[in-house]
Amino acid sequence: MSPAEAAAPPSSPDGQGARLSLTDRLAGGLVHAILALLRLVPDRAALGMAAAFGATYARLRGPRTAGAMVNLRIAFPEWSDEKRRDVMVRSFANLGRGLAEFARVGSLSPEALRERVSVEGFEHLEAARKASPTGGVVVLTAHFGAWEILAAAMVARDVPAALVHRPRENPILNALLGQMRGDSGAELLARGNAARAALTGLKNGRVIAMPYDQNCSRREGVFVPFFGRLACTRDGPPRIAMRTGSPVIPVFLYRQPDGIHHVARFSPPIELVPEGDDKAAALLENAARMTRPIEDAIRTAPEQWIWIHRRWRTQPEGERHPY
Repeated sequence: MSPAEAAAPPSSPDGQGARLSLTDRLAGGLVHAILALLRLVPDRAALGMAAAFGATYARLRGPRTAGAMVNLRIAFPEWSDEKRRDVMVRSFANLGRGLAEFARVGSLSPEALRERVSVEGFEHLEAARKASPTGGVVVLTAHFGAWEILAAAMVARDVPAALVHRPRENPILNALLGQMRGDSGAELLARGNAARAALTGLKNGRVIAMPYDQNCSRREGVFVPFFGRLACTRDGPPRIAMRTGSPVIPVFLYRQPDGIHHVARFSPPIELVPEGDDKAAALLENAARMTRPIEDAIRTAPEQWIWIHRRWRTQPEGERHPY
């Protein structure tokens, strides 16, 4: 399926496609047009143009920038607002570069991906696959650096990867983004229905990539510290790791100073606590242990995380969110 076909409103015998809202159609058409433009421009020029747009958007304080500043104040209370604003601008520039890369990932050969994305600590993943009872491994990651090309980079190194992703409410965008993510060669597991597929994938020796840095509802998660404040964090990934005995390997894709190359840094497996008699306590502790490497990565390169996400939106009963 071409991007144009993916962006077209879905058709069905019951006319569901015709009931798409005008907002959905406009948003889908706009994103399709932006991605098509980015594919037409030479590689470095596309990344530079997208980065400049992202930085300008942040400097003009467009929607979601105020929330990003709230997040930065929570994470780095010792910083000045000037420093926080500088990180926010660079974060939006990184987001723009990532969009340009995402638009082109399907056209990159495995050789091109291996040249663009070098790896450090790959032996940790290889050792974890050998140590796993099934060969399956949970790869813990975040919306950090150029996360959208991480699955493609793993597939280019012959890793049997599957990616847990969040479906979009807009069906046009969902089809378009799903098609582009599928171009990576990785299997896609839609969050919400991913648990059973992830369990099957791990049983069959797959490497399941799970972004673990976003807010969730109270019924879906547990509260663990993140930059010193409780954040509602999905309990599914630690449950899956505990149930299967699969190793959990953190990996983050760090953008390099030239803006176009990356280093995928694999770390040793996270030591999870066994369930024991108190399963709830073990789950809470393991969710916290899986969150710490994400905070560490963000502290290392804060401009490479997406600060626009309302990470602390869900709060414990009686506590107000900061937005």
